[in-house]
Amino acid sequence: MDTTIASIGNAIMLFAEHPEQYAKVREDPALVPSAFNEVLRMHSPLPATGRKTMRDVEVDDVVIPEGSQVALLLAGGNRDERHYPNADTFDVTRNPVDHLTFGYGIHGCAGQGLARLEAYAAIGSLAKYIKSYSVGDFTRKITNTTRSYESILVTDIVRA
Repeated sequence: MDTTIASIGNAIMLFAEHPEQYAKVREDPALVPSAFNEVLRMHSPLPATGRKTMRDVEVDDVVIPEGSQVALLLAGGNRDERHYPNADTFDVTRNPVDHLTFGYGIHGCAGQGLARLEAYAAIGSLAKYIKSYSVGDFTRKITNTTRSYESILVTDIVRA
């Protein structure tokens, strides 16, 4: 639940910072899933996670020994220029369905289906009913795990 809330807050902030991208979603509601994937890629609500290697693993000519504790930097991987050209650009038409935010395989997020439904509803409603808005003061939520906001002051709301 915390990561879904964080993702929706991240969407609100990114759309405020990039009103031209928000306008694209408003113009074409079919972009909502793509926009949410791009939000997850840009600002993963869970920037890193830990794992333990079950065998020796070689990564870029470096062997990580069996039994090692490793940190998987999901947010860093989502900004890898080798995979995502212009990785620091927020583009709702990109549709990065292969972002690392939800993990994959046996470590895939069990709640990602529900998270997507909730985020699609929130983003779709925002785009349908709010033409534009700004963000004022905000407070980050300080935790050891999630990238989230405690509060976001939404201002200058223009209804659709």
